[in-house]
Amino acid sequence: MAQNTQSTTASRATTPGTANDAPVTPELFTQPARREYIPDAKRVGDGMQAPELEKARAFFASDDFAQARAEARRVLKDKGASAQARMEAGDLIDRTDIDHGPSATAVAFVILLGLLLMFFFMNGK
Repeated sequence: MAQNTQSTTASRATTPGTANDAPVTPELFTQPARREYIPDAKRVGDGMQAPELEKARAFFASDDFAQARAEARRVLKDKGASAQARMEAGDLIDRTDIDHGPSATAVAFVILLGLLLMFFFMNGK
């Protein structure tokens, strides 16, 4: 019967790292980046603030965190905002996020207390 698929030996000739003369090269770092990248060290140290977030910073300074988050979300959704503005908006949203740790701890405590009481009522005499 005729074989119309590539043999195992022929497929090995295109595997990177084998003893072939022209190995297949991966497409790693051959295309430009999809987004502007600003390293964290430069973001923290340069001290520049994006002008798009003036209102959000004013709301944050006046302790109106809901409005500051809303303004930061608006900047994140804006297609024309710079990468610096988007990163600063993300940082502002992270800083004003609600801490769920205490409420999660309280819920876990109530569940454990309920299980403990259920255990004693079912088995205790």
